[in-house]
Amino acid sequence: MSFSLSAYFEGSGTRFRLHPQSPVLEDFREPETVWLSSPRGSLAPGPSDRRMYALTPIAKRPYLDEDCPPYCGPVHPPAMPGPDGHFDHVAPDSPAFLAVHMFGSIRRVLDIWEVYSGGPVPWHFQMSFPRLELIAHVPWRNAHFGSGYCECGEDADDAGVMRPFALNFDIIAHEVGHGLVFAIAGIPPVGTLTTDYLAFHESASDLVAIVSALHFESFVDHILRRTKGDLHAENELNRIGELSGTRQIRSASNALRLPDLAYRGKPPDQLTGHQIHELGQPLTGAFFDIGVEFFIARLVALGVVTPAEAALLREVQGVEDLDTAERARIRARYLQDPALFRRAIRDARDMLGLRLARSWHRLRPQNLHFGDVSRCFLISDRELSGSRYTENIRECFAWRGIIADM
Repeated sequence: MSFSLSAYFEGSGTRFRLHPQSPVLEDFREPETVWLSSPRGSLAPGPSDRRMYALTPIAKRPYLDEDCPPYCGPVHPPAMPGPDGHFDHVAPDSPAFLAVHMFGSIRRVLDIWEVYSGGPVPWHFQMSFPRLELIAHVPWRNAHFGSGYCECGEDADDAGVMRPFALNFDIIAHEVGHGLVFAIAGIPPVGTLTTDYLAFHESASDLVAIVSALHFESFVDHILRRTKGDLHAENELNRIGELSGTRQIRSASNALRLPDLAYRGKPPDQLTGHQIHELGQPLTGAFFDIGVEFFIARLVALGVVTPAEAALLREVQGVEDLDTAERARIRARYLQDPALFRRAIRDARDMLGLRLARSWHRLRPQNLHFGDVSRCFLISDRELSGSRYTENIRECFAWRGIIADM
């Protein structure tokens, strides 16, 4: 049911070394070698190809709303492909590695979501800018995706050391997620933008980051070692954009519900960026819970737990007491056969990713509300699985206060 990108492109594609999570985390300080879809020998210095090109400016301020590429200032020398056409020879301590890592991360996200979408996803700005400009570093505590560019800043870790976002796969994947959603779901016509559309955008981009990270084998193994199969336990899977071992930008496994957010009904221009991100978290939480439901369903299908045990396990999801008998039982099963858990989480990853992509293709951006998002997801799920998961999906939305109209 699941697929391996590296296995598919091995031999024909191009090798890169990428950090599955921020290298500030001890378990991810060494990058993982992956195969990307770019045909071997097709990438030019930068790296660059027909869709995007990476730059590391020597001194550049962040792009503002009125700015647009190309950047024409001084830059560090570009990363060069090796004699075999690969980029995995570029050392992580090289100045060129920022550009290599940013380019490779974006190409990997595209590889993943173009599989889920069933074909290439063109940039939404392609009529104005033929290629995406990747700015690997600016002195700015943020990152953003605009028309024709993606730009990475930096932030301090717990020790006060500035860490470039170009090495943080979560943050890069989130920014590319905005580009994917613009291309797939569309941009609202003038006068039809809703607060829910903006919040949906942030949620969908977080989900792109979560699902994409699960395509790193080392990350899947790490999550299962940390959680022993209990995915609601605090771990790197539900901590998005980690800045240190104790800080992250958002949490996917959150307890936020729409009725708890009193400012939801305000017009988009009356909300802060923080409020828009927070409004997206109940939707992210609902989809995270759905992903866990798929994981439990796959454990049942693989014979790891019985349907009765799965029902008990669902009852304790999100409960703070980690010593419940049901959780202890699933952790013991993980220790007995981790390979089955690895297969279940990969299957659940692709079940969620495929349904998300299909639902985004169904959406209409004008006057969008969360009910439209949940309805399109349910329709996509029914196309693939009938009514097998409908009740559990509805419950995940309903707990968050999201009405899944059908």
